[in-house]
Amino acid sequence: MSCVTIEDRVDRLDALFGQFLSEIAVINLHAEERSRLAEERMARFEQEMRASKRELHKKWGDLANKMGTILENIVAPILQRLAGDYFRLNPVLNFMIRRVRRRLDCLTVETEFDVLLVGAEAVIVGEAKSTPSIESADAFADKVRAFFDFFPEYRGRRLIPVFGSWAIAEPVIGRLTQQGIYALRMGEDTMELANAAQLDARP
Repeated sequence: MSCVTIEDRVDRLDALFGQFLSEIAVINLHAEERSRLAEERMARFEQEMRASKRELHKKWGDLANKMGTILENIVAPILQRLAGDYFRLNPVLNFMIRRVRRRLDCLTVETEFDVLLVGAEAVIVGEAKSTPSIESADAFADKVRAFFDFFPEYRGRRLIPVFGSWAIAEPVIGRLTQQGIYALRMGEDTMELANAAQLDARP
């Protein structure tokens, strides 16, 4: 009959415990690997979703431009929302699309304003362009400077000019910012004022 000493039992327990720790380490390693793979899959999925969203937005914008509906279907409703949520133009007393107006002091001169939202203390004048450019930005700036010649009844109210398009290149945004005009373009999820921080920081 063999005699199992305490030392033998301790050695056996040490061996079993060591094996247990090794198995736990392997399990943890496998768990970490599964977690890493899951995170990578999730990151790839999120990237694909963002890419798909950008592609969808681009196709939507291209279609709106081709159909000539960027103003009615996109820019005008967004300006209505921004009037209250961002510019605090509450209440909106008058909302006009494609408003043609003659100068009262020169009735042979007329111009068209794409969007007008009139409040008690401010007026938002919006311009929508399917293909924005430096030239179209400058033309809108000229229209903004002449605004009160066409609407003298609004003199004394703050004028908020907004130039909107599905996509606006950075040089055009820079030009708009120089002239104190908000640039409205498509962001990650919705249309946003691309240069609001720069303009709002002005005294």
